[in-house]
Amino acid sequence: MNLAILFWFYKEPKICENRLKLIKKYNPSLKVYGLFGGKVSEAESYKEKLSDYLDDFYTFDLDKDSDWRWINGDLMILDWFDKKGRDLDWDSIAIVQWDMLVFDSLLNQFAGIKKDQIYLSGLREIDKEVENKWDWVEPGSKERQNYLEFLEYVKKNYGYTGRPPLCSLFIFQIFPRMFLEKYLTVKNREVGMLEYKIPIYAKIFGIDFFKKDIGVHWFSDKQKPLNAVPKEIPRDYIDKRLKKKDDWRIFHPYYKIWRE
Repeated sequence: MNLAILFWFYKEPKICENRLKLIKKYNPSLKVYGLFGGKVSEAESYKEKLSDYLDDFYTFDLDKDSDWRWINGDLMILDWFDKKGRDLDWDSIAIVQWDMLVFDSLLNQFAGIKKDQIYLSGLREIDKEVENKWDWVEPGSKERQNYLEFLEYVKKNYGYTGRPPLCSLFIFQIFPRMFLEKYLTVKNREVGMLEYKIPIYAKIFGIDFFKKDIGVHWFSDKQKPLNAVPKEIPRDYIDKRLKKKDDWRIFHPYYKIWRE
């Protein structure tokens, strides 16, 4: 499998540089492509500062506000694929965010993944626990209607009636080229929210899931290495994990420059 990395970023250029150095340290053989999702007026400045660490630099330049960009990260990645990524050298693309720490080779962390498989962090079914606690689908929440409209859309257009539906947390992903090619064929890509859209479309498209626990925090009070909300992973927790053999090696979010 020809794995590459898509480094997705939009602010904090010094931290981005720090993260890219870590990525290159542990993944020297992998191509690293850049997806800049910040202000278009700042793109050239970021390109100048970070190009030494990137094999390509792409700017998402559609006129969308910050809320749209936060909710529709999948569509930013799809825009990259449509306009640039399809012509680059890779079979599968690992999405690494600017506020993520990676302390191992992704080829080692995901040994055994095949080029047509998809990996989604926190993949699970939308069971009673999720439905009663997760704002994106919870009855009575402002996002509930969007979820129901999405289920109706995929039922009408694809015959999807999966029960229970699937969901994930959009922290770390590996997309095979085939998934993005098929995703481009969806006519209404803005209905629904990416954390259930992506696994459900993967199921619809017949994409096989690669499954591995990388420590995603859902509802437990216990500290985990990967958090989907802006609650920083403590440095002492990371240090303790790194001292242990065969322990967690990917952490999110961490908002400071990492100094070893």
